[in-house]
Amino acid sequence: MKTRDEYQLTDDELREIVFEKNPRVDYELKQGIITIIKPQDHWIQRFFRKLNFKIPENTYLDLDEYGSFVFQQVNGKRSVYEIGQNLGHKFTEANEYLYSRLWLYLNHLEENEQIIKRIS
Repeated sequence: MKTRDEYQLTDDELREIVFEKNPRVDYELKQGIITIIKPQDHWIQRFFRKLNFKIPENTYLDLDEYGSFVFQQVNGKRSVYEIGQNLGHKFTEANEYLYSRLWLYLNHLEENEQIIKRIS
């Protein structure tokens, strides 16, 4: 497990890192909250559906207010630094450990959820 210091990046590094939304990911915006729609279409899932197992065709991931704001900021042009600045202006209580938490969150969305991808 990495320590908090290993997630610290310089402002210059944060200005160079840009993410974009994965074009294969569907999402909805309702009342400021993003809902990620993930299809369950693996062959095993389709097979068990044919056997009348109750496997939903989609799963839904609701992001919280912070996550929804960050996800909306990801556009393939804004750097992590700019997203952090915008987040800090909108949610002043998020300013403590802003960039380390933002970096962890964006990495989670990229590596685990695969709803965004790093382009630079």
